[in-house]
Amino acid sequence: MAGAGHCPKCEGRMQEGYMADHGHGGGFHQPAWHPEAADKRWWGLKVDKKRLKPVTTFRCTRCGYLENYAK
Repeated sequence: MAGAGHCPKCEGRMQEGYMADHGHGGGFHQPAWHPEAADKRWWGLKVDKKRLKPVTTFRCTRCGYLENYAK
C-alpha cells in the first residue's frame, strides 16, 4: 500500500489510522466505501452492508497530508 511508507508531498512518515465518524446516540464508527453510485432514498442511502469496505487513513506526521484506502 503506497500510503504505508513515505508521504508523496514531503517524504515524511505516514502513520496508519482511521477517521472516526460521529454516529447516532453519541457513538463513533469507521467510515466505509461502497461500490457504485449512491442510491439515495427519502430516509438516507440504501446500503448493501456485505459490500462495504472499511476506509483506512494514513496521515503524514510531518505535514498532515491524508490518504485514504479501502483495503
